Amino acid sequence: MHTPSISRMYLLLVVTLAVSGLLAGCVSLGSQQTTLPTEEAVEQTVDELDTVEATIVSSLDGTAISKHQTVFEFGTERRRARTQASGSETLVVANESVTWRYDRAANTVRLTHHGADSGGRNTTEYAKVLQSMFGRLSANGDDANADGVLNPLILPSTGSSGQPYAGVLEQFTDASLSYAGTEAVDGRETFVVEIVPGGDTQASNMTMWLDQEWYHPIQWQATISGENGPQTVTTTLRNVTFNPEIPAGTFTFEPPANATIVERTVTSQSFDSRADLAAASEMTIPEPSVPDSLAFDSGRRFNDNGTVRTSLQYTNETATLRVTKADPRGDIETLTEGERLEINGQQAIGQTFDSGTSLRWSCGGYRYSVFGDISGETARAVGESIDCG
Repeated sequence: MHTPSISRMYLLLVVTLAVSGLLAGCVSLGSQQTTLPTEEAVEQTVDELDTVEATIVSSLDGTAISKHQTVFEFGTERRRARTQASGSETLVVANESVTWRYDRAANTVRLTHHGADSGGRNTTEYAKVLQSMFGRLSANGDDANADGVLNPLILPSTGSSGQPYAGVLEQFTDASLSYAGTEAVDGRETFVVEIVPGGDTQASNMTMWLDQEWYHPIQWQATISGENGPQTVTTTLRNVTFNPEIPAGTFTFEPPANATIVERTVTSQSFDSRADLAAASEMTIPEPSVPDSLAFDSGRRFNDNGTVRTSLQYTNETATLRVTKADPRGDIETLTEGERLEINGQQAIGQTFDSGTSLRWSCGGYRYSVFGDISGETARAVGESIDCG
């Protein structure tokens, strides 16, 4: 049986929560007389959530495919996760400055140094997403349809912390959120929510189980399309403890004396304007013509062991557009999938995904990309507005 890659499964298996229609309230939820929390209660509770410890088990059609024993500090990069999958074991330990990734079988440690501005994950957006979802459910009872855009709550792929964070992977319109009762998951009572994306999206219907005490997702499930037909992916947090005592030294690692160590340094900086990004960069920064409905949101500069990538992000209430320019890493000719196009005399590759439209090309010794919730025609127009060099 073909097993989808973990990254592919997590791409499809997003826990989608509403970010529109924020209406507070309370509704009776069946024989247990449990009530949904108000948005204020969700905000206060998430603010008090510092650490989570659990065993995360992922299964495909009921057969376990990976197991992660993890502990992480909420909203930061501090984590420790031991992953068992496909007969191998990997240990990931991270703090604000360093990440160790130890492959026991190969006795190899990949050591990544983070720059001072690498930052952690922001829990503010995560809290807002949860508040929004509970607000919609409370206001609409078991019929939480809304004409609005949904931001997903992304649950990271294997080897990561298992920590959810708010971000934009796919956006759906006319989605339906339905309360499906309460259910115990590994001894903890949960609220069960079903999500049905509307419109013409190819995304799967999803179900998530949210802990009644901390509102943190402790199980999520979706059916994806595989080579052998539909397959159901389920991920569950077992033996979960919220705000456990964390022993000193949990987020540090001493590699074995005979291990092979491969080091790299990754830095990331954020900028409030394109001008600030340009002033801090050795390469010239694109000045693309974007649709009038989009406004500049942020700029980023990444340095991965000397390979630099810059990014300009433009947003509005329903869409995100990102333009990147980077030092070359591989040849555009190695991209075998996609539509062959021409951008300002250069060969380009255009691709369309559930999550948006992508356009990539090389010019003047750099690689460029345009990606976002836009049409292929718009992506091409943005690309052609960018000067080479």
